[in-house]
Amino acid sequence: MTRNELLEIIVNKENSGIEFKRDDIRPEQLAKEIVAFANFKGGRVLLGVEINGAISGITRPQLEDWVMNAISGRVTP
Repeated sequence: MTRNELLEIIVNKENSGIEFKRDDIRPEQLAKEIVAFANFKGGRVLLGVEINGAISGITRPQLEDWVMNAISGRVTP
């Protein structure tokens, strides 16, 4: 995904397939969102984006590891 594609998604706001989440989301909340999308038709969770579409960014170190741990410890098939 290019920067412009990402900005276009953000400008179009949240919908049934797009969720904006602040960087301070709790692991169990992130896992809940992932499961909801998995049970629906898929979707995208954009971390570091405020509900109003403002990009607040990510300050969490090792984000990919944190996301994987948040999901793997809470989501089972």
